[in-house]
Amino acid sequence: MDVNASTPAIVIAVSKECLPLWQEVLLGIEEEGIPFVINESPFDDVTKSAWQAACHSPLLVGIACNAQQLIVHYKNLPPSAPLFTLTTQHPSHARRSTGNNAARLVKGIPFREYQA
Repeated sequence: MDVNASTPAIVIAVSKECLPLWQEVLLGIEEEGIPFVINESPFDDVTKSAWQAACHSPLLVGIACNAQQLIVHYKNLPPSAPLFTLTTQHPSHARRSTGNNAARLVKGIPFREYQA
């Protein structure tokens, strides 16, 4: 669900060609019915980029990812303290749950637990 940047949405900052690695996260967000917008741009610090994405999101939630990790951040947290961190080592169900939980943060409902 890619929407216009003026629409309330989770902002997702991605580095070049990493999005296929994190498709399960996007599916988790979509399952919860929350829109997202994807911005492709180069960055060095994934955590900082996720926090900046959260600051640009009307929903206060931002995500940034590269080929090694994905960070979910909330605008009201300190920039150096992300809410969730995933690496490529995490299984697909953990990735999907992280997407669900990013959307659930927007909804203000309890997070799902990771299921093995």
